[in-house]
Amino acid sequence: MGEDASLGVMAQIVQHLRRKYRCHTVILYGSRARGEATASSDYDVAGIRAQGASTREAGKVDGAYWDIFVYSEKDLKKFSDHQWAWKDARVLWEEGSYGRRLLARLEKFFDTPFQPAARFEIEATRAWSLKQLERCQLGDVHGNYRRSELQVAALSDYFQIRKKRYPGPKAALQWMAGGDPETHQLFARVYADPTDFAALRQLVARVYKVKPGS
Repeated sequence: MGEDASLGVMAQIVQHLRRKYRCHTVILYGSRARGEATASSDYDVAGIRAQGASTREAGKVDGAYWDIFVYSEKDLKKFSDHQWAWKDARVLWEEGSYGRRLLARLEKFFDTPFQPAARFEIEATRAWSLKQLERCQLGDVHGNYRRSELQVAALSDYFQIRKKRYPGPKAALQWMAGGDPETHQLFARVYADPTDFAALRQLVARVYKVKPGS
């Protein structure tokens, strides 16, 4: 999808949020805000209105994937971990200056020191990884579910174990490709072939800093 088409989609989203939800501010975030989007990338958008219940719309509209969250102003008086996805966000449309003030508040939020998990939580996560690895060998549907659960959790747990903030899957894998290529290669093997148990054992050992049993 070309730049003109993308601008058209964003204008369509803004119009939709203004008409349906009476949003006074529309924020674009994610890969399209960072200029890293591919043809299949979602339009990750937050619409803010004066009041009303929070809601979400997600789906394909005229060939483009929309993923829209609608908030009231009171929902954003305090930020949560969800707002980390808004890093590098930009204002698509606003009435007044709410959007610019919101982005200024977000910048201060992003500068807050990261609070790592407590040591007992990290140790519990390590123990969980070994337990999951054993359950993966059951060979039934439950074991396969546990294998999938472990393969997904390992990415965020990699950062938790190292007492670093998890930036989300795309940014995490991009960073890892340069910052820890050996672990990145193991993730690539596991995600390319989820049944490669030898690769999964190596990944667990490396991510969780444990020694899996035989």
